[in-house]
Formats: sequence, structure tokens, C-alpha cells
Amino acid sequence: MSSLPVHSASAAKPPIRAWRIVGGAFLHFAVPAYLVTVAVVTLFNAPAGASAGDLLRLALGYSGWFLAGYAALALAGTIGMAAIEPALAIRRHRRRARDPGFASAESRIRVTRALAAARSLPGGELRRLIDSISAQRWDHDDSRFQTLSEDLHQVVCAMTAANATASTKSRSDIIDLATGSLRRIDDALGELVADRGRLDHGDARAVARYVENRYGSSDFAGS
Repeated sequence: MSSLPVHSASAAKPPIRAWRIVGGAFLHFAVPAYLVTVAVVTLFNAPAGASAGDLLRLALGYSGWFLAGYAALALAGTIGMAAIEPALAIRRHRRRARDPGFASAESRIRVTRALAAARSLPGGELRRLIDSISAQRWDHDDSRFQTLSEDLHQVVCAMTAANATASTKSRSDIIDLATGSLRRIDDALGELVADRGRLDHGDARAVARYVENRYGSSDFAGS
């Protein structure tokens, strides 16, 4: 079976860069940090009996220092994370390579997400195909099933995106394309499941034959 030109679910939706997360966190907490810090510093340094106007002037004076310091800290944190991000990525890839269950877990996630997204497409035949694909016995430890899950994910992503932007006139064509593609995937999945069953049956026969040859029928019989 030929595979569509896609390698993984993460290729379709790349992860958010770590430096963006750090920068976003600084932006997200800027206002709360400003209010708490300036309020505490102002109240701590205000003279006894200071009026509201005095407190406001002190707060405005500290605001400039806070904004300058916070901006410098945010910039340093973001640049620092961007600098070490390649090393973190290498470590993450090595950890994934050492994890024998990573590819299987990714395949399982792809199928779950693809089937959930596919249910947003209209059509009775599509519903039947989605139910059929969902009910099949996926062996995510098998690289052939992993490849098929990649193809399923790509098909659903492409079809749902096209359906969302299609005109009323062209939407039926998108549904026909999606139905045909999912039908082929369902057929290919059925063949893989049948082949997996034949292999499992063969393994069971081999084990039974091994036990029979090793122990025989009379080894444990009473004398």
C-alpha cells in the first residue's frame, strides 16, 4: 500500500516553540505582577500618613522602574530559552527514540483525533465508514498500522479544512472525495487486520506444535 506524503501528526501541526511559551507567560502575567509589585513597594516605602495623592505619585515613580526591569527580565528569559531550545529538542528526540512505545502512542492519538474530526463531516456513508474504521482492531505496534494512521490523519485534516472553506456548490464534491478516501482506508485497514489475524493464528499454531513436540500427550499422564 502506498502512503500519502506525510510523516506524523506533529508534522501537520508543529509544537509550540518553548521561547514563545516563555514570552507569552511573561506577557500574560505582566499586569498582575505590576499591580502586586508596585502596590507592595509603594505601601512599604510610603511615609506614615501619606495621602492618596502621595501614594499615587510614589506608584507612578516605581512604575517606570518596574516596567524597565520586567521588560529586561522577559527579554532575557525569552532569549535564554531560545538559545537552549535546540539542546532541549535534541534531548526530547533522543528520549522519544529510546521509548519503544512512542510510535505506537502517536499512532493511537492520530486515529483518535482523526476520527473525532471526521465526525464533523456530513453524510450517512461517511458516518458508516468512520464507525467501521473505529471498530476495527488497530495494532498500533505494527508499523503498517502506524503508516495507515498517518494517511488517515492527513486525509481527515485535508477534507475538514476543505469542507470548512468550500462553497455550498462545491461542498458535495468535498464530501464525495472524503467518502472515497475513507473507503479506501477502511478497505486497507480490513486487509491489515485480516493479515494480522492470520499471523496471530500462525503464531498460535506454532506454539501449540512446540508444546506438543516438547511434552507430548503422555508425559503428564498418570501411570
